[in-house]
Amino acid sequence: MRKIERRFIATARASTDGRRTLAGTAVPYDGMSHVLRDRPRPYRERFTRGALEIGDGVTMQYGHDLDGVPLAAVRSGTLRFRETDQGLEFEADLPEARADIREALERGDLTGAVSIGFYLREDGDEWNNRTNPAVRTVRAAELVELSIVPEGAYPAAKGSLQ
Repeated sequence: MRKIERRFIATARASTDGRRTLAGTAVPYDGMSHVLRDRPRPYRERFTRGALEIGDGVTMQYGHDLDGVPLAAVRSGTLRFRETDQGLEFEADLPEARADIREALERGDLTGAVSIGFYLREDGDEWNNRTNPAVRTVRAAELVELSIVPEGAYPAAKGSLQ
């Protein structure tokens, strides 16, 4: 059985004008994460350009709650991704009914951090264990979801409400 890996990756900054589209960088390419500790040995991680396959089933959630109602979805066109030199960028049209999330972003109660959930493809990563901490480079994975979360793992990713 495959295990979903989750990374608290990007930061999307909010404005206070009531707009509903959250946009930013979901995965910064070649940017290093903070030290991750979900394995026996601490490591840092980075994604290469094009590492993530994005299917129609990808959704935006709050806090990786896959049982909750999605905030946006690729299938409906309310969640969109595009590759840039800097990373995998996203735009998510937040539902009108979730003014609580928009307000929390605008007030700064939520920092705007986003996180991905993904399945690693077979032989989709490469490890350098000669460094301390080790470095994992993800080259092939399937994106499952993008979540708004309290804290991000990749400090270089940013976005805003538009």
